[in-house]
Amino acid sequence: MSNNTKEKSESSRALGRIALLMSVGFIFDVGQAIIVYNSGKKAEAVTAGLPYKWQVPKGKELMKTTAIVLVTSLITGMIVNSAEKMLYKEEENLASLKTNKTT
Repeated sequence: MSNNTKEKSESSRALGRIALLMSVGFIFDVGQAIIVYNSGKKAEAVTAGLPYKWQVPKGKELMKTTAIVLVTSLITGMIVNSAEKMLYKEEENLASLKTNKTT
């Protein structure tokens, strides 16, 4: 396998990992954001003495929440991918040192 093909394959795998992490993070973070949103709304309703029913944010609030979750999911995916690269390089360096010592 040529270096160019290997680099493309590694780049493609990295993008796939980022997309997977971002998707999973996005789904869980949206759920968490809705729970936090409802906790705040419930506190407001209880304080005002009003009944409360769970809801999904609407309009601007939904757009703002989605944008924040999307950005944080992307950043999380990139950080995890970078950390994996550093760990794999460290493992390769250690393996290389062991190989050099035995020869």
